[in-house]
Amino acid sequence: MEAAAHAVHQEAAVKERRKYPRIKAEIPIEFTPENASSAIHTHTADISCGGCYVEMNFTLPVGTNLNMVLWLGDHRLASRAVVVTHHPYFGNGIQFVGMPVEDFNRLNRFLNTAVR
Repeated sequence: MEAAAHAVHQEAAVKERRKYPRIKAEIPIEFTPENASSAIHTHTADISCGGCYVEMNFTLPVGTNLNMVLWLGDHRLASRAVVVTHHPYFGNGIQFVGMPVEDFNRLNRFLNTAVR
């Protein structure tokens, strides 16, 4: 019983670290790892203004730098990003680290609308 309570506390601590709330949304994205010649096309499993989670069979190591594009309808949002979590054969957590303010604001408006 004590182990279960500890696990719940750890999960709550992880959630509290997040700066922005996540929503489940399949947004088309493409990203290119540094030093790669071609982009990977997929979609998000969930997303926030701070990053996203991408489910995929082949995963990237933590610390991999990415050039990323998110597509909100016809709007192309570009960002630099970095892989922050790695779940082999399942997916990666990706943090946006260089999104222009205009693109950040567009994503924020989209997410606020999607939550309502």
